[in-house]
Amino acid sequence: MSYESYQAKQATLQQVAGNSPIVSAGKAKVSIGRWLVHFRYCSDNQSAQGKYKFNINPNTLSADFELWICGVPQRFYLMPVSLMREFYRHPEAYVDSYHPNIHIVSVDAEQHKATYARGGTSANLSQYFCALLP
Repeated sequence: MSYESYQAKQATLQQVAGNSPIVSAGKAKVSIGRWLVHFRYCSDNQSAQGKYKFNINPNTLSADFELWICGVPQRFYLMPVSLMREFYRHPEAYVDSYHPNIHIVSVDAEQHKATYARGGTSANLSQYFCALLP
């Protein structure tokens, strides 16, 4: 993990946690209060014009919330895992060609849009942009 990635993850998790302690809960997961948060980071270097790639896997689905960090701590989405399940279970979901249990989602952070299935099936992520835990 790069220093940039580490810093972005820590700063974003602190924003989401507020005054609550952040406790490691396994690979790419933390416990914040009563919530289990799975988190992913995609750097601006891996992005093309505000677009970021994330994946959904069984580890994602075992949390309460999914946190996608798009390059910097000021650009993130905190979403309930129920939304991730919708994306994951869609019959036309984008499936990784090497790992069938991993599904790919493309996020356009300028339009707050996640495209997750064939035919351009997408969801508006506006309500999750810079959201905090309940």
